[in-house]
Amino acid sequence: MATINIDLNIIEQDIALDNFAVPSQLTNSDVIAQDIKHRIIESGKLTELIGLRNKNIVAKILTEIELIVEQDDRLTPGTIKVIKQLTGEINVTAQTSEDAA
Repeated sequence: MATINIDLNIIEQDIALDNFAVPSQLTNSDVIAQDIKHRIIESGKLTELIGLRNKNIVAKILTEIELIVEQDDRLTPGTIKVIKQLTGEINVTAQTSEDAA
């Protein structure tokens, strides 16, 4: 039996509201993505990357972020990729366990 994930949508540290001022919800992989995003932010690893140019240290921090993401048991191990774009954005991709089934 598949687990249904439901959570409030949080945007910029506030609950997102729909057109009727009702809190909007996320489901399934969007919930997982939001949880991962918050876990990464709370880890403090992103602030360590600010202004950092040493490629070896950047790679080390990206690996640490990958390990943080890997702790979520809703993700399929080995499918997590953390990539720093030229724009400075960090992209995290992974396959959820439900996607694999």
